[in-house]
Amino acid sequence: MLKPTLDCRCSPEKITSVENRRPHWLLPIFVAIAWTNLVGTVPALSAEETHTPIASINLSLTNHAITVQAAISAIQEPSGARAPYVVSLMESNATVPLVYWSDMQPKLAEKVKVGNVIRAKVKVSLYRDRLQLRISGPDAIDLVSAAPSTDDSTNSPAEATNAPPPVVPATPSSPPVRAAIGNIKEDWVGRWVIISGTISGSDNGEKSRRLSVQDATGEIQVVLGESELINLPIHEWLLGRVVKITGPVNLVDEKLTVVPQSADAVTLVR
Repeated sequence: MLKPTLDCRCSPEKITSVENRRPHWLLPIFVAIAWTNLVGTVPALSAEETHTPIASINLSLTNHAITVQAAISAIQEPSGARAPYVVSLMESNATVPLVYWSDMQPKLAEKVKVGNVIRAKVKVSLYRDRLQLRISGPDAIDLVSAAPSTDDSTNSPAEATNAPPPVVPATPSSPPVRAAIGNIKEDWVGRWVIISGTISGSDNGEKSRRLSVQDATGEIQVVLGESELINLPIHEWLLGRVVKITGPVNLVDEKLTVVPQSADAVTLVR
């Protein structure tokens, strides 16, 4: 029976030559594998740093998770036990509401203030045909920069109640006129006007509410007193809602302001 034998006639020089050649053909494979792993990690890092511009948020993003970075231009506190906080986020003159509920407020109070710039991981949703952003919890919001501290800060709703009540004409001296907001100047003080626009901001006081209303020409403040608030469906007053206001023009805290004199002078346009 023939048995295999080990042929040891190869010279040491040939064996050494073969062994030295083996790593050279394996090296390109190792380099390719390593390069593939490194390249695969780049998109994930880039995605985390990408912010969706406020102006680009539209219906196509409904139910999508995105990250936004914007300044807080207004905060609307809950009008009832089941109502949310509504935070107006502004970037490059585009505004979108971000909503969250009262159970998150203790952890968000220091981050969510007018003038602060925040970064938020949100989900785009649709409520009553209007786009809004929602967060899953307070950890979804990070503070990027805080607003400068000033004596005139409007972060606290209670400060609105400390201002003296505006002095307004009891009755119009002439019929109210329809006016573009941008056309209202200081020489209009005392004139009755009818304006239409969208709610772009809101501050709650103990017995009053200050709204920011804007149209294509500009923005103006609207002050609602206690008697006007009693019969108005404030829980429906979300940012972006269209309103029609009738009332005299006045200066409140050196700001041009329209002051409706009754609930009938304020209309939500559906």
